[in-house]
Amino acid sequence: MYKILLIVIIFAAIFAWEVPQLIKRKEKKELAVFSLLAIIGFALSIIAVVKSFI
Repeated sequence: MYKILLIVIIFAAIFAWEVPQLIKRKEKKELAVFSLLAIIGFALSIIAVVKSFI
């Protein structure tokens, strides 16, 4: 459970750091690509942690 919480906190921090900069520079395509890749990475990280518990 703590590993999942740690992953959520790390990804939230990455989003909090990168997204405002991309919005400020009005880089919509980069924001879309960043968000897509981050969501894929987040999902794969959660799956890897959950699979390690089984």
